[in-house]
Parts: sequence; structure tokens; C-alpha cells
Amino acid sequence: MNKLLGENVIVGSCSASFPLVTSDKSNSTYCINKEKLSGVDQTLYTNAKFIRYKVSEPEVKLVKQICSTLAEKIQFIDIEHTHSHSFGHLILPLQGTLRLKSGQRSLILDYHHVLFLPSGCEHSYYSKDRNEFLVFYIPYTLLSHNCTDDEVKYLEFDDRWRALRFLMLNECEAEKTSTTAMNQLLYYSFQLIQQNQEYPSIRYLHNHYHTSISLQTLAALEHYHAGYYSQWFQKKMGVSVQTYLQNLRLLEAKRLLRETNYSMLAIAQQVGYEHQASLTRLFKQWEGITPHAYRNDSINK
Repeated sequence: MNKLLGENVIVGSCSASFPLVTSDKSNSTYCINKEKLSGVDQTLYTNAKFIRYKVSEPEVKLVKQICSTLAEKIQFIDIEHTHSHSFGHLILPLQGTLRLKSGQRSLILDYHHVLFLPSGCEHSYYSKDRNEFLVFYIPYTLLSHNCTDDEVKYLEFDDRWRALRFLMLNECEAEKTSTTAMNQLLYYSFQLIQQNQEYPSIRYLHNHYHTSISLQTLAALEHYHAGYYSQWFQKKMGVSVQTYLQNLRLLEAKRLLRETNYSMLAIAQQVGYEHQASLTRLFKQWEGITPHAYRNDSINK
């Protein structure tokens, strides 16, 4: 299945992506050679062949420029391949797994996740099992108006994405694709991508700040190496992991001091410290006073 989704729709029986197009002037047929793809290596596909479409000159120019969204089902093979491209990828799971690495992140794309790759993102990928994915090639002009973040998005494949995939497949497999309908579905996918900005490691910090947390645990949640995770966190949150964790513990300790009669040791242990002295140091560092003084000030207000 292959469809160029735009003002002109090209339908074929096999996958073709970012193809070179040559003309046969005798019958006005244009030949897409998958063995000579421009910018995309043919090892992406399980079979490469010539595919002929009856198209017009404007449509050929459209294919060459990739200025409209291209959607197809792809089966990846057990050969690692690395590339980058000027368009974005939205990859929805249908079957099997895809192993992908981008920068410091190592990801496994399966039935539980959806992946967005921004334009210009170099990535390596391969698959070791039987697989199939619905892949959208999204031109930069569309991305620039809808996805301003240039980071790889590895999102949970929840009920919203399942419903969206169902509608996208229906449009792609329809005898006549509705450009308006597909664009609306893509815009909705961009909204889902933007809404899912909460990072797993940040959520983990908020849920487990009262426990002992290792940098390795947080890095694994984002599929980063531990050595790079600290840099990534600083860039995203504007503070270090340690400072962020201290602030979470401080906020909860303040609440307990205001709203309960718990002892200082009990409060210290509830926010993740073994000894009361650690809580005292935290308050002196950030508030300039002891926890006891903070409680007294809260009572007097």
C-alpha cells in the first residue's frame, strides 16, 4: 500500500519512498525505481522493484520534492541501517518490534508505543522479528507549523492512538483518499504529541521522591545512557536532577510541617531522608531556617 496524500494521490501495490522518477514518453508512464532511491537506502524494504504509475508531470514533481505526506506500510529487516532525512516520521505499530537508536537513546518500538522522529534526526534501526508498521513521511513545511520541538517522541500507544490508527488505515486503504480528512487526522496526531510532554523520569521523580532514586533508573526510563541523562535533564528542566529532587522533598516537607503534628524525624523519613539532620540541612540551604522555625512561622501566620 502506498499513497501520496496531497492534492494529487498516487496509489500503488508496493511501498515506495522518496523515489527517483523517470519518464517513458511513449506511454506517459513514470517509473519509480526502488533500487535507486534518493536519500533513502533500499535496505529499508524487504523487496525492491520497479513500480509504474500513470501520473502527470505536476504529480512527478510533487513526488520528487516530498511536499505532501506519504503514507505506507513497511516491514523492516534484520540489517542495521543509519540515515537522516529532511522530513519527519510518524510510526504506528501494526505487528512486531523495531529497534531504533537516535543519539543517546536506544528504543524498542512495539505494540505499546508510537514514535515520532523530527526532520534532520539521524537514527539507526533494524528488526529481528516479523513486523509491520504504518509510517507517515511528513514534509518539513507541515512540521514547522505543528511540531516546533525537534526531539524524538516515544509515546504510549493508548486508546486515542488506537482510534487514530484505525481512522488513518481506513483513509489509506480507501479507494479514494480524502486529503482533508487525512490532514485533520495528522493535525490531531500533532496535538497528541504536544500533549504528551510529561517525561517518564519526571513522573517517576514525582511519584517516588520519598525513596532512594538512582540516576541509572531515571536514565533507563528515558532510554538514555546515564552519562548523558544529567545533561538532558538540565536542558529540559533548567536545574539538575539533585536540585529538582530536593525541591520536591522540600515542598512535601513544608506541607507536612503546616498540616500535621508529625515529628521532625517522621517528616524527614516521609520525604526520603533517613535522618532528621538531612531535613534540617535541606531547609537551611533553601529557606535559611530550620524546619522547626518554619513550622512555628506557619502557626503564627
